[in-house]
Amino acid sequence: MNVIIAFGFPVAVLLGGGWVLDRLSGRASVIKQLTSAGRTIPQPLNMQWLGYGLESAWGYWFALQDEGRRAERKFLRLDLLFPFFYGGSLAASLWWVWLTLKKPFPLTWIVAPLAIALIADCAENLIQLNQLTRYRDVPRGNGNLQRPWIRAASCATVIKLWFMGGLYMGLGGLVWKILTEGAP
Repeated sequence: MNVIIAFGFPVAVLLGGGWVLDRLSGRASVIKQLTSAGRTIPQPLNMQWLGYGLESAWGYWFALQDEGRRAERKFLRLDLLFPFFYGGSLAASLWWVWLTLKKPFPLTWIVAPLAIALIADCAENLIQLNQLTRYRDVPRGNGNLQRPWIRAASCATVIKLWFMGGLYMGLGGLVWKILTEGAP
């Protein structure tokens, strides 16, 4: 049961926390209203595994309209705190599994990618917040967005998603090892 909790706890924090952030910020209801009205909303920037460019950022924020951009700002501010929750729950689970397996590899293999992912997540949010304040609703333009900063936010997004995905897969593999082979 402890092994299942070790994997389920950080997954529940990640998914549940994302759901809460969407609701608290109002982003979920705005996107639902816009899609119900027949508008197409691109995938949120923070979930684009292969990154995005200036045109994608502008297109996403343009599609959200004024109310959606206000909700997005609130989401990004709230999301500055979220890495501490999902990162903390993942760190606790990885540490517990690592100890259960009698420290099978150096702890830095967990700490370094987790720290990099959390720093990238905060950087992504701060850059997007800054660029969203520069956004101007102009037809077919870049809306005063800065291409190098959007690219930096995109790189941070990719780093965050791939590192966190790797850490969750690593946790799953370690949990599987405990389930199939038992703890040493």
